[in-house]
Amino acid sequence: MSRQETIIIPSKTDIGALGNRINSETRKCHERINKEMAIKFPVAISEPKVYRQGIQMFYHIFKAIEDNLSEEVNKNTHYSDMLRKIWRPELSRTERLHKDLMLFYGGRPAKFESPILKKQIQSTEHIRQIAIERPYLLLAYMHVLYLALFAGGQFMYPKVAQSKKLFPGASSKNFEAASSDGTNFFRFDVEDPQKLRAAYKQDYELQTRNFLSEQEKEEVIEESKVAFDMICDGINEIESHNLNVLRQKAGFRTYIKSNFLVILLATLIVYCIVRVIVFRTPLY
Repeated sequence: MSRQETIIIPSKTDIGALGNRINSETRKCHERINKEMAIKFPVAISEPKVYRQGIQMFYHIFKAIEDNLSEEVNKNTHYSDMLRKIWRPELSRTERLHKDLMLFYGGRPAKFESPILKKQIQSTEHIRQIAIERPYLLLAYMHVLYLALFAGGQFMYPKVAQSKKLFPGASSKNFEAASSDGTNFFRFDVEDPQKLRAAYKQDYELQTRNFLSEQEKEEVIEESKVAFDMICDGINEIESHNLNVLRQKAGFRTYIKSNFLVILLATLIVYCIVRVIVFRTPLY
């Protein structure tokens, strides 16, 4: 193998590379999301309803990115050729997430295909809007979210695949098949995912280094912070939603218990009235 073929672009010490600059400028964001995931991921993989809510959030975000990216690369604009040379169809997650969600929602796409939580709706609308106004900002999501699949995603994959609680209906004989059907999100249809990662990072750097202005690069870096916030806010929104549902259920149960005697007395009174008026039966 020649020396030219072993050169890694960008190198970790290349402070001018856009990807390296994003990593450096979003370090605090990265630490924040790592803390969120360290606490909430173990809960998610022990409860199918919570886990499916999480990947449903990612489904809407990835779908918004890929729908708008597909539309942009098929245009003939200032940025379309650059984005076309970076993007690789093997990275697409929409269809894979859809397959996972079909398993977790029992084959009912109406349950997940449209976002209903506020932050998820806002996120998809935001991505759509930047794709129209400043399509180069899609580069922020192309870096933050897709490269994360090769890092944190590969850490999460075996834990999801081995979680017996996520696939409670699967017997020991068909657990592996059920697990495979529910972990499409983490897999790539390529022989070597790390080669795909390296090629993607290289194309990202080569296409953005001289094409984008410094102002545009700074905007991409700032949008990368938005991408991290989008994920953290989405996770917290799911948690708040579930807590509110539990509070409502607990409140209803408390109401029933505390008012049991009143409800019982009211029921007896109604019974007595019906007995006297309808059946004309004396109470004694």
